[in-house]
Amino acid sequence: MNTIAPADAADPGGQVTPGNRFLPVVVVSLTALLSVAFLVPWGGTAMLAVLCWLAVAVFATAMTWYAYRAVRLMPDPTSERRFWRAFVAAGAMFSVADWIQVATTLADPTSSSALTGTGIPRTVALAAGGAVVIGVIATYPLPHRSARERLCYHLDLATVVTAVGAAGLYWTMTGSFAAGQVVGVAAPVVAMLLAFVVGRLYLSGAAPFRWHIGVMGPVAGTLESLARTLGPELARAGRPGPVFALSLTCHAMLLIAAWLQYRRFRSGRVAAPVARRRPYSPMPYLALAGIHVLLIAVLLTRGLDLRAWALQAGAVLCTGIVVVRQLTAFIDNARLLAERDSLTRRLHAMAFTDSLTGLANRACFLDRLETSLDGSGPAGVLLIDLDDFKPVNDRYGHAAGDAVLVETAARLRAAVGPDDLVARLGGDEFAILLDRPPSGALPAVADRIIAAVDAPCPLPGGGVVTVRASIGAAAAATGDASHLLNLADQAMYRAKNRGKGAFEIAA
Repeated sequence: MNTIAPADAADPGGQVTPGNRFLPVVVVSLTALLSVAFLVPWGGTAMLAVLCWLAVAVFATAMTWYAYRAVRLMPDPTSERRFWRAFVAAGAMFSVADWIQVATTLADPTSSSALTGTGIPRTVALAAGGAVVIGVIATYPLPHRSARERLCYHLDLATVVTAVGAAGLYWTMTGSFAAGQVVGVAAPVVAMLLAFVVGRLYLSGAAPFRWHIGVMGPVAGTLESLARTLGPELARAGRPGPVFALSLTCHAMLLIAAWLQYRRFRSGRVAAPVARRRPYSPMPYLALAGIHVLLIAVLLTRGLDLRAWALQAGAVLCTGIVVVRQLTAFIDNARLLAERDSLTRRLHAMAFTDSLTGLANRACFLDRLETSLDGSGPAGVLLIDLDDFKPVNDRYGHAAGDAVLVETAARLRAAVGPDDLVARLGGDEFAILLDRPPSGALPAVADRIIAAVDAPCPLPGGGVVTVRASIGAAAAATGDASHLLNLADQAMYRAKNRGKGAFEIAA
C-alpha cells in the first residue's frame, strides 16, 4: 500500500468539512431538479439554456478542482498519479470551454451552439482532453498483456469508434452531404471512445481508480456522446431539453467521481480494490447490435437515403471488424486448446512415469493390470527385487545407485517384448506385466531377466558393480490387481530365502 503525506502538509486547507461531505447530495438534487425543468420544460428555451451551461461550467470547474487536490495527495511518481494528472488537464480544458459556452449562450441563447452544446470550444476541448486521457490509458502498464490481447483490444476500439461514428454521422447529416459535418461527428466518437477505454481499463483489474470512475466515467462518456449525437436533430425539432439533461448529468457524475477520489486519498484509503479481470468486453458487440437496430429502424421508416447509406456503410465495416476479432479469438482458442492438450499429456506422463528411469510407475502398473484382468486371458506378473543394491549406495553414493537403477531398467526393457509393461514400483523394486503370456513364458522371461541383471554394471565414475535379481511371479485371468501383485511379492520373498538370483512362481 502506498503511503501519503499528512493532509495538513500535502493539502493545506484540505480538511473535509461537514458542508462538502454533502456535496454529492447537493449535486444530485440540483441535477434532478434542473433535469425535470429541462424535460417538462419550465420556462423559456433561452433561460433553460443559460441555466444548463452555467451549471455545467460550475460542475466542470469543481470536478477539476477536486481532481487536482487528489493529485496533490498522491505519491509521485506513480502510474496512478500520471492518469489523474491527465484527468486534471482534461478537466481544465472542459472548464474553460464550458465557461466560453456560458458566454456565447448569454450572447445568443437560441443559437444552435446554445441549444446543442456542440460549439467549436466545447468540441475542441472534448477532443483534446479526451485524446490526453486516452493517450495515458493506451500507455498505462497492464499486466500479462500479450500481442494478441493488444490486437483484440484495438479491434474492439475500432468497432466502437466505427459504430458511434456512423451513428453520429447519420444524426448530424442533412439531406445532402457536407464535408464540414464530419467534424461534428468527432466529438461523440471521442466521448464514446473515452467511455470504452476507461471501462476496459477498469475491468482489466489494474486500473488507477475505483468503481466511481470505472463505472460512472463510462456512463458519463456515453451520456455526453448521446447528447452530441442527438443534439442537432432535437434542436431542429425544437426540443433541446434532453440534450441539456444529458450534458448536466454527465458533468454531475464526473464531479462526484472526482470528489470521491479526493475523499479516498484525504482519508488515507489509498488501496484500490481490484476488479475481476475479464478477457473480453461486451461493448463492441453492443455497439454492433445498436448500429444494426438503428439501420433496420431507418430503413423501415425513412428508406434508403443518403443518411441510411452512411449508416449501412458503418454497419458493414463494424461487422467486418467483429469478424476479424472473432477469427483472432478462434485462432487464440485453438492455440489454447493445443496447449491444454499438450499440458494434459505432460501431466499424464508425470503422473504415470518414474522420473529416474522413465519406466511406468506403480499407479500406471496397477491401472494396466486392472485392465488386463478382464477375463479374456491370463495376465502374468513378475516382481523383481535387486539383491546387493544397498551396499552400492553405501559404498559409492546415491549417484552410483541411480546409475544402477537406470541400467537395470534398460536391461529389463530389452528382456521383454514390446507389448509388455516394465515398471519401477519404488526403490530397487521393479515389476513386469505380461499380457496373455503363453504357457511356460514366465520361467523363460525370468531366466532372461536374471541373466541380464547379473551382468556387471558400469558406474559413472569408473569401475563396475554386480547386483542380482530375485523374482516372484503370479498369473491370473480375473481378480484384484493388488491381490495378484501381493501373490507375486510373496513368491519373490520365497525366492530370496532360497538364495540370491532365484525365481519362484506363486501357487
